[in-house]
Amino acid sequence: MTRPRLLRAGGLCCLMATFASFSPSATAQDIIEEIVVTGSYIKRDSFDSASPLTVIDQEQIAANATPNLGEILVDQTFNYGTEYQTNTYAARFQLGNTSQANLRGLGPGATLDLIDGRRTNNPFLTNTIPQIAIERIDILKDGASALYGTDAVAGVVNIIPRKDFSGIKATAFYTEDKRGDFDESQLELLMGSDTDNGHITVGLRYSNRGELQQVDRAKYLRQGFERSGTGNPGDWLVPDRDATGAIVGSTRRVDPGCGTENGPGGTDVGQKRNYVSGDVGTTSGQENCRLHFGEWWNFMNPQDQYSAWVNFRFDFSDNISNEMDIIYARLETDSRGSAQNPGGRTEEFPIVLGTHPGNPYRAFGDMNANDMLDPGEQLFALDADNDGIPDRGSVDANGDGVMDVILHPDAFNPAGGGIPFNEDVDVIALRAMGKLGTKASELLGDGSNTGNATFDQTDFRIADTLTIAIADTSWEVQTTGIYEKWDWNFSQKNTSQSRLVQGLQGQLKANSDDGFLSTWNPFSTQQLSCVDRVCSDTGTPGFANTQDVMNSINITADDIEEFQFYSFGVIATGDLYELPAGTLAGAFGYEYRNDQRDTDINAQQNACDWHEGGCGLDWKAEQDVASAFFEFYVPVLSGGAGGELELQLAGRYVDYGGEIGDDFTPKIAALWQPIDMLSVRASWSQAFIAPTLEDQFETEDCGLQTANDPITLDFTQSFRAACPSGNRALVAEEADVFNIGLSLELLDRDLKLGVDYAVYDFDDRIIELSMNNVINQDFDNFLAAGLAAGDQTDIDIWFSSGMSDPNIIRDTTGVITKVKTRRLNAASMKNKSWDFYGRYNLPWDAWGLFTVNLNATFVDEYSYNLGPGLPSGDAAGRQNEELVDIPPIPEWRFVGRLNWTLNNHSAMIKVRWFDEYDLSFNSGALFGGQLFFNGTDKADDITYVDANYAYRFQGLLGEDQETVLEVGGRNIFDEFPDPIFNLGGIETFVHDIRGAMWYVRLTQEL
Repeated sequence: MTRPRLLRAGGLCCLMATFASFSPSATAQDIIEEIVVTGSYIKRDSFDSASPLTVIDQEQIAANATPNLGEILVDQTFNYGTEYQTNTYAARFQLGNTSQANLRGLGPGATLDLIDGRRTNNPFLTNTIPQIAIERIDILKDGASALYGTDAVAGVVNIIPRKDFSGIKATAFYTEDKRGDFDESQLELLMGSDTDNGHITVGLRYSNRGELQQVDRAKYLRQGFERSGTGNPGDWLVPDRDATGAIVGSTRRVDPGCGTENGPGGTDVGQKRNYVSGDVGTTSGQENCRLHFGEWWNFMNPQDQYSAWVNFRFDFSDNISNEMDIIYARLETDSRGSAQNPGGRTEEFPIVLGTHPGNPYRAFGDMNANDMLDPGEQLFALDADNDGIPDRGSVDANGDGVMDVILHPDAFNPAGGGIPFNEDVDVIALRAMGKLGTKASELLGDGSNTGNATFDQTDFRIADTLTIAIADTSWEVQTTGIYEKWDWNFSQKNTSQSRLVQGLQGQLKANSDDGFLSTWNPFSTQQLSCVDRVCSDTGTPGFANTQDVMNSINITADDIEEFQFYSFGVIATGDLYELPAGTLAGAFGYEYRNDQRDTDINAQQNACDWHEGGCGLDWKAEQDVASAFFEFYVPVLSGGAGGELELQLAGRYVDYGGEIGDDFTPKIAALWQPIDMLSVRASWSQAFIAPTLEDQFETEDCGLQTANDPITLDFTQSFRAACPSGNRALVAEEADVFNIGLSLELLDRDLKLGVDYAVYDFDDRIIELSMNNVINQDFDNFLAAGLAAGDQTDIDIWFSSGMSDPNIIRDTTGVITKVKTRRLNAASMKNKSWDFYGRYNLPWDAWGLFTVNLNATFVDEYSYNLGPGLPSGDAAGRQNEELVDIPPIPEWRFVGRLNWTLNNHSAMIKVRWFDEYDLSFNSGALFGGQLFFNGTDKADDITYVDANYAYRFQGLLGEDQETVLEVGGRNIFDEFPDPIFNLGGIETFVHDIRGAMWYVRLTQEL
């Protein structure tokens, strides 16, 4: 650690010692009614817990000034890698509007989500109950599988609704960024009333998020990485001829129109319609036509969200009651992306003949050996039958499978009787659609296509709980049934492989209403005019694609995912036995759960007609899980010299069903209060994550990843198709979780301090091997065989020997186009973290009440071993871009809040600080670019400041009605990080691309 960082860390420790924080569990310590605390089934008379518990109340939720619950989680110092911005082409896929909790950065699957203490199978916290209907959010920060089952490894996020609200309350919220190019709005309504035999509460919500395009933050496009070596027009393998016109080999060449037409945006990648015909670049010593794609992507995707929640309690008697919760939520989102993704099945394309009407590669004999077509070097072919088509013989000099054109005896004489001809060429790198020529009708006006995050998701959930209090005892029995169904209609873009091939051969029937056969032109001549391999935009294309052709090759289709979840559980709680220190209490339960998933892949992918990736097959699976569990509250000491000591003992036996097997997970926790002002807590548990249905049963389904090929020295960082599939031999992930902490209360409980130290030791983590995993492992085997990278002889030996990994698919030139990946129980992780937290209340007479809350997390270690093909290491203090499974982990994070209240006035200032971290990109080329362009291998620390002010009007619209007006902002000083040479130019898991966001909220009681 450098000296400045030591000073910062020391300063934080001083702050902790002075004000520092207390476990948020103490913020509700004055509540004395018996409640069920997250992390226990046994009712207690306070929030004190043997496990570390953070409580986010209504005030804190509102102060975050965002409709997105994910941003509230982002502000928790112990949560890493929750996405709320869009970066769907980066190595770590971020939809931007499905935010999942990711405690300790151990993966969303390691955090269990609950609604009112009950499991939900919808992992997207943005798509749950309306914010206005949330009483609080409990976050349990240790292992809880013994109590809740699978997934509760890093902790539990429990959304507690406001079930006893009476009256009517409405809120209107609007926020806009400083530049006026992004906004969000939200309308909510909460209604509640007693009934003759119970209570009903209803919450409604509508929210709208605008769109923030990457060109709206042009600085990050200009200084980031937004170009691809797979372009349109593309790169082709073109025959070389000597001074006599004889074929002597082949060379990779960019389309001659590449880089000749820049469009209205010129060469400024921060503007739209730049580099219309691509950009000639050099990678690994070879020219390639690059596409600048940043103008087509978003930092924030637009969305509309609707949600409704109803809670109804009916009391049959003093001892019997029934409670029903109903949730309906819908999330609609649009996204933008490249007109066509790279990574297609170009290796299956036929040789594009010289007779293709768009082919610009005029044949020439290189008389002066300068590799350029000079006047007088044009070749002419024999046309013995005068049909206007060059004659072909029986020689295939370049081995492309097509017989060569026969040269006219007077091959260089335009008047000699021969006809001009173009070369037969083979595609090396190509996107089916780009910025040139006619666009498919389904593309947007700016040439972008449906992005990677356009979907319509709906969630319906009903939970019913019958509670029976057994008369004259402390025992209570609850039975709960849950049914939840959520559907995800995911829009996909692609092009038809069969139609592309037909189009290259002039055999495409683009319009079913006529019998004509059409040709698809992939060359620059679809917009430019090319003569003797020199192209320009004359306004008259050499061979334009028709609208019917472009519509015919384009695919916009839907994948439909249906998830269903059934659960039935019974739990009995009550007092068991009087011990000297108090009453031994227990909880005993049984749970049955059935998970189902039905995946309907689009028809074109079912038919293997997907240009990007190939096939995708429908699949359906279900799994039953049965478990029995217990929990004991054991009072050991009840005062005196030893203070008070209590234990929590819990365990769960689980039968997963299927081939996974069964397991038993225990938990032991203790809370010791040697004196009134001091609490010491400790817990140890084993926790697990069962393989998901997708992990086990998914059929091959391909997407894009970026990868290099160290064997052939192909470092173009091209997008290629990665095709994962399920593995039925997987076993559950397992972890040992340990926590120890203390809380201290001073100054009549106005000053509350706390610290926790937690260790999560994970084994058998399920990972989906990335494309780089597979390629790197193959490269290790290549080197172990004594072969040399880049040596063509050794490369040919490797490919022909059968020793190369058959899961790596290459085209005829050896370029990787597709990699079949798989899931394995291969990874291990260990996270060691310190949490500091606390609260200080300072009443200041006529100046009002000041409250300071400080929270900080220090990640001491995040060691990992992600399996074959990747080295082990420590993720703490690193960006971890190349790891995919691990988000950026700044060593230190800090959030401090100063609240002030005086009569009807209230205000808050919040400071959010992220420590610096080492940059670690997904490729050496990107990292080298970062050092070259930006001169640093670190992302600097950054501080965001938020503020708000509220005034409460009493009786403005009625005698007993309150009106609250709030104004404020997030990141009020408009802080931005320095750009990095990466996709999007910013690490969107850490830094906020929006800048200053100002907001207003009006809340009215009716």
